Amino acid sequence: MKKTILTSIMTLAFLVNANGQQWIEDTSCNKKASEIVNEAITSLSNLEHLTAIGMAKAALVVDNDCECANLVLAAAAGNNNGTRTEKLKEINVTQLTNVERTWYTLLSTPNDKFTEAAEKALKNHPNSALINWLNSGQDTDANKAFANKFPGLAAGAYNTLAYAFAREGDYDSAYKSLDYSLRLHDGLNALDSRAEIAEMEGDYQKAFNNQLKAYDNAPFASPYQPKLVTYWRNLNKEKLTEDLKEAQSTVQQAIEDQNLEEWKKYVSEDMMLTSGDSSLAEFYVQTEEQFLAKRNFTWDSFDLRDIEVDFSPDMNTAVLRFYANGAYTFTETNEKVDYSTRASAVWISTGSGWKMVHANWAPFGGSGIPK
Repeated sequence: MKKTILTSIMTLAFLVNANGQQWIEDTSCNKKASEIVNEAITSLSNLEHLTAIGMAKAALVVDNDCECANLVLAAAAGNNNGTRTEKLKEINVTQLTNVERTWYTLLSTPNDKFTEAAEKALKNHPNSALINWLNSGQDTDANKAFANKFPGLAAGAYNTLAYAFAREGDYDSAYKSLDYSLRLHDGLNALDSRAEIAEMEGDYQKAFNNQLKAYDNAPFASPYQPKLVTYWRNLNKEKLTEDLKEAQSTVQQAIEDQNLEEWKKYVSEDMMLTSGDSSLAEFYVQTEEQFLAKRNFTWDSFDLRDIEVDFSPDMNTAVLRFYANGAYTFTETNEKVDYSTRASAVWISTGSGWKMVHANWAPFGGSGIPK
């Protein structure tokens, strides 16, 4: 039934000329600027705000009095620090058309009163694509209704529906919905959505491939870069896990040997390493001076074992859990002590590689290091 509904909605979409529908039919802009600003709203509806901003500014180049373009700029701005409010103040409200003025009012409405205001606006403008979209949100039924009523503008609605299908485990319908979205609007958000849904499905290769397509179209300061890294690391999780295990052993050997040059390869200057030794003393920040401080014992042996690695969802942080066995001898007394601890370490990804930022040790069936 779901696939039948999806197919019927999309069939209608392609029976209707996509160019025959606009977000705002009557704008405050000249003809060319109006075309551009309608495309800008399409980008807004597909969560491509940077593209929307660029198009809005282009519309203002074509028509300096295009107040609808200023509405797009306000809609794309954040509302937490007053940026949207400042942009709204710059708009000449007297030049706005009826639908534009309604949009202006909604953009000026506090979040806790928006739903009520949007419903009221819809009663006054039941045939406005823009006002219908503002009432759709993430509601599945509302987006289906929008796609039926405005099939030529439904790319964003199909994107939303794709997530609804995916959450129900119907990935076939989810991908078909995104295919429909891309036919209506050749934007990057649908590729990003395909990647996220592939991640939900557990297919990191498909996720990476789609995210890479989005990234390739906008590589500079790209909003698609972080998740591209996440998907790549999931694809290479086994190798990354082994590399971190090796790094943990290497940095521990550097600590044992007091090899400062080697140790510095695994710590970050931007976030100092904090430690809690197995002496169970207070936590401290590991400085170079402390690293090189003279010890009252020498290591006879030190071996890490059973290292387990857990990653954060974004794959930018790793927590390593492991055990250590060995022995050390006090310098003055020649007393030999069997060493046995359990430990954990936190590693973060940085621009210069993975760095350890925290470690915690505790005795486990034996002694820790001396205080």
